[in-house]
Amino acid sequence: MFTHLEPPLPPLNLKTKTMDGRRYYSINGSFYPSVTSVLSILSRDGIMAWRNSVGYEVANFEARRAANRGTHFHKICEDYLFNRNISKHRKKVLPFGLFSLVKNEIDRIDNIRILEKTLFSHDLKLAGRVDCIAEFDNQLSVIDFKSANKEKSQEILENHFLQETAYAIMWEEHTSQSIEQIVTIVACEDGETQIAIEKPRFFKSKLNDTITKFYQMNNNLIK
Repeated sequence: MFTHLEPPLPPLNLKTKTMDGRRYYSINGSFYPSVTSVLSILSRDGIMAWRNSVGYEVANFEARRAANRGTHFHKICEDYLFNRNISKHRKKVLPFGLFSLVKNEIDRIDNIRILEKTLFSHDLKLAGRVDCIAEFDNQLSVIDFKSANKEKSQEILENHFLQETAYAIMWEEHTSQSIEQIVTIVACEDGETQIAIEKPRFFKSKLNDTITKFYQMNNNLIK
């Protein structure tokens, strides 16, 4: 049984709006882009090259398949951490199998603050939905659950670290609680498990540079 602590901030139910294919959150009359929308500018060229190499029909099929896999995998992780019965998910064979791969790593989590909750930062002018903020090996952490075909490259992991760093900054802005550890748990279809642990301070500079570039590129869109 996982222990859930009362979060030191109220739940946020922010309205969203899609502009130019990207998600924005409405906050006090302003629109803050989602973390994933901002970080997508870093992987845009690589994704386009992949789409061109495999063809758009194959790329669209794989993107949908991966998105569905990720949605179900996240739901199992969420239910497990909420101490719910996860046997109902067994018919989702692939996501359940991926969860089984990383269950021992998830069991390193406890004293959960929030799960699948929206956060934002006035300092960053950014918003998003964090997977989990809890203690991982007894240290308060931003924890991200990922599914993949195979182990992720360092370049892709860095994108996750930037995302988790953003949530660490958002959490501290609202709670004054510092988060010094970010954790990415990856379950791979080839049977591998990948655990990547980093410190957000190493990624703050690149995160800020990426946010600045995003706002420069979308200056006429964001009001």
